Amino acid sequence: MDKPVTTLFMLMSLDGKISTGATDGFDMDRDLPRIPGVRESLHQYYDAEQHTDLWSLNTGRVMAKIGTNTSEIPEKTPVSFAILDNSHLTEHGVH
Repeated sequence: MDKPVTTLFMLMSLDGKISTGATDGFDMDRDLPRIPGVRESLHQYYDAEQHTDLWSLNTGRVMAKIGTNTSEIPEKTPVSFAILDNSHLTEHGVH
């Protein structure tokens, strides 16, 4: 019997990433390295992030925040994205 190929998504927060707050003014990559005790272990998080499944579950809000609506369309990567959105992405951002 063949086993199905499955993917487990670990939801880290409601907006699709680890966050230090509910507004766009807070940014995990900028804020956590400034917290003593956390910054010393961040390399473990980034290492795990680089070696996990090639799927990314995210929201349109996060994608818009990182510039998806206005940046050039990047080269294809091996990572597949599942994006949940109803208002943040433009047609360009979807492509």
